Amino acid sequence: MTRRPSRREMNELADDREKCAARCERNAQSGREAAADPTRSATTRRQAAAAAQSAANHAREYREEAAALREGRIPGEDW
Repeated sequence: MTRRPSRREMNELADDREKCAARCERNAQSGREAAADPTRSATTRRQAAAAAQSAANHAREYREEAAALREGRIPGEDW
């Protein structure tokens, strides 16, 4: 049986998840910009839009994990 992380460790993990969410949000914004760029091909714009949506979903998931960690829950353990 593994030990449960301390509050400090869980807060550090939450901080890391917030950093990951911010990175994903920047990636989503970049994808949205590429998807809206009329100088790019239709295929590139479609791919950029899909990538932007994926990155935005990841950002949301990272923020949900961060919130769970800050509440003292371990993501995936009680979901």
